[in-house]
Amino acid sequence: MRKAIIAIIAIVFAALVLLLLFGIVNKIDKIRHISERIKTLPSFSFFTLNNEPFNSADIREGPLLVVLFHPECGHCHYEISELMESSLSLSGSTILLVSSAARDSIRKFINQFDNIQATNLIPLADTSYQFGDIFGSSVVPSNYIYDKELKLVKALYGEVKTETIIKYMLRDEDDRQN
Repeated sequence: MRKAIIAIIAIVFAALVLLLLFGIVNKIDKIRHISERIKTLPSFSFFTLNNEPFNSADIREGPLLVVLFHPECGHCHYEISELMESSLSLSGSTILLVSSAARDSIRKFINQFDNIQATNLIPLADTSYQFGDIFGSSVVPSNYIYDKELKLVKALYGEVKTETIIKYMLRDEDDRQN
């Protein structure tokens, strides 16, 4: 009887180890797949605050900054307010502000900023909660910086200084000048 219990415990333990290994390999494969997908701007479909569809096909060239934010996130508020005060909001770059919050909440958040009339700023609602599946992160704020050809320059997670974002956004221009 004792040998049977030990054998059952060993089999259960081996099955748990195999299940754990399968989960790890599956997670690594998913990360690798997402990393490959975001090397160029991935296909997505979100909605403007007027409920109009906005797709990745609507963006023909960069530089592009995609920011995942939430209106109730203090780090997001600080980062976006700094972005609005920077020259980036007036440059030829496009800034997509994407949130899964309610449109009214996003609108209220955006209206806090005086210079929101910048035509390069596009607030979007992720009503299907697909951002994390597409870009691989649901950390707020998350920043994805794409160059003129819409190739990923840098992905930054958590609150980031505006100088860092601008450095990567303008990297392409600096390379052309040298």
